[in-house]
Amino acid sequence: MGSEITDCLDGSATHFVLTRFNVRSFYHKAEPTDAWLQERVRLFKDYCIPGFRHQTENRFTWLVFFDSLSPTWLREEIDGLAEDTFHPVYVDGPFSQEFLSETIGRLCSTPYVITTRVDNDDAVANDFIETIQGCFESQEAAFINLVNGAQYAERKLYLRPYTMNPFSSLIERSADNRPATVFVEHHYRIDAHAPVLNVRTKHPMWLQVIHGGNVLNEVVGLRTSAGAVAPHFSVQLDVDDSLPARIYDQILGTARILLRLLRKPSRLKDLAKTLVARRARTSS
Repeated sequence: MGSEITDCLDGSATHFVLTRFNVRSFYHKAEPTDAWLQERVRLFKDYCIPGFRHQTENRFTWLVFFDSLSPTWLREEIDGLAEDTFHPVYVDGPFSQEFLSETIGRLCSTPYVITTRVDNDDAVANDFIETIQGCFESQEAAFINLVNGAQYAERKLYLRPYTMNPFSSLIERSADNRPATVFVEHHYRIDAHAPVLNVRTKHPMWLQVIHGGNVLNEVVGLRTSAGAVAPHFSVQLDVDDSLPARIYDQILGTARILLRLLRKPSRLKDLAKTLVARRARTSS
């Protein structure tokens, strides 16, 4: 991906990946400490950046949003990391959907726009972008949800099918209107804005990194081996892959999942959606 805005799909669409780093928002209103920022930089370097540097489809533009009041050392660090990988965007005041809509509308000149959200401490599979673009069908407005993902916590990997997850994308026609972007709604209620196309793949397409500093994440998946996840990502994962430990955790994990379903039966409906989701066209 070069430094210029690149279109894709024979010039029909422009694909933007949108990542919030330290912008002011509902979840992060207080001024972050240098220690917090340094840890986010480490996670960003270890997990988020490698996947986007090794995508099988490179026609996309990655915008990473920072608070305009970020300290000088962070700006210098980010300038060194950006290279040809992402565009730093410094935001004055709170990060808002209106600001994002205006920004993407200004940058996009194609009839359609695809916007994809990815958190700065998570990873994506090497064919993440290719798979999303394979779902493009000139939709007027439709969310794409890659339901098969994974979680990484305490040297363990878990498979997690998840509808309306925080790696969703929005395809929308932008020729006549300013794009709403994928941040038009919280990821767990995107179906209130537009239809959601759930897509299943042969391997996990995203990896949530659980590290103690997450705002909302918890381990809810089923323990799996490194071989089911690691080959599809360009990140270094230190995994305890002993068979007895995996079997033990799978038994506990199954019980935990069943308990979650009993406590909230509506989750059964979400699980069913992952099982009947459309197969991806490009996932290998």
